[in-house]
Amino acid sequence: MRFSYHTHTRYCDGKATAAEMAAAAAAAGYSYLGFTSHAPLPFRTSWNMAWEDLGAYASEVRAAAAAWRGRGLTVFLGLEIDYIAASAAGAAPVAWPGAAAYDRIAPDFRLGSVHFITGMADDEFTVDEPAGDFERHVAGLGGDAKAVWAQYYRNLSAMVDRGGFDILGHFDLVKKNNAGSRWFDESGADYLAAAFEAVDFAAERDCIAEINPGGIARGKIAEVYPSAPILRRMREAGLRLTLGDDAHAPEHLGAYQGAAIAAAAAAGYRSLWYMDAPGSWKEIGIDEL
Repeated sequence: MRFSYHTHTRYCDGKATAAEMAAAAAAAGYSYLGFTSHAPLPFRTSWNMAWEDLGAYASEVRAAAAAWRGRGLTVFLGLEIDYIAASAAGAAPVAWPGAAAYDRIAPDFRLGSVHFITGMADDEFTVDEPAGDFERHVAGLGGDAKAVWAQYYRNLSAMVDRGGFDILGHFDLVKKNNAGSRWFDESGADYLAAAFEAVDFAAERDCIAEINPGGIARGKIAEVYPSAPILRRMREAGLRLTLGDDAHAPEHLGAYQGAAIAAAAAAGYRSLWYMDAPGSWKEIGIDEL
């Protein structure tokens, strides 16, 4: 069986329609496909959906679901929703996955993600932004990226605490611009302590996290999210895992799921979890994937 609950479309920074992505998933042998275009935010970006397109996006995904119903592929309507912390201490977050504004399309599930770092530079920025922009922002922090990953994991824990999502997205996205440990040591005790604290908190809340090979598919990094030490900690803590391709184009679907499954197995996982109906999760052995 194949499944993924992280799929983008032309309504955000994806490259294809929902119909095209669903057809590619069916051709690749998928049983379940969840769409998660980047949800609208209180401000505009070049990669988030616009509020005025939310209804059209939902209609397009629902049409794909209807087209494949009874033909071996179940399609779910979802959103990838950012948690963005407020710059002021104690203030409500700027955005969070459980916000009522997204209820209007009645999504089947919500993928909660952290991209944004706030209140640290001359403007808000994302940890997965283009490398040159990331370099400029780190330079503005005196060249010390510790503040970036420390806030990233604090925000991740804050999102887990607030809830409102069904799947925890690309757990260590903060490493995307850190090829060759350019900015920080991912094996360092301080870094792992911050990541492990977020892992343990998510496990206590009985979250489901994704294992995500999207960075490999787009040529950004050479390994899945999360990295091997974090995956091992997840397994030790009892955190459940599912699969999310983070597909932005039809050719991304299934292309690197083997790497994701192998990484989970190497960390000691013997099973993963899949959603067969909204809110309904089932366990499947790795050897069945």
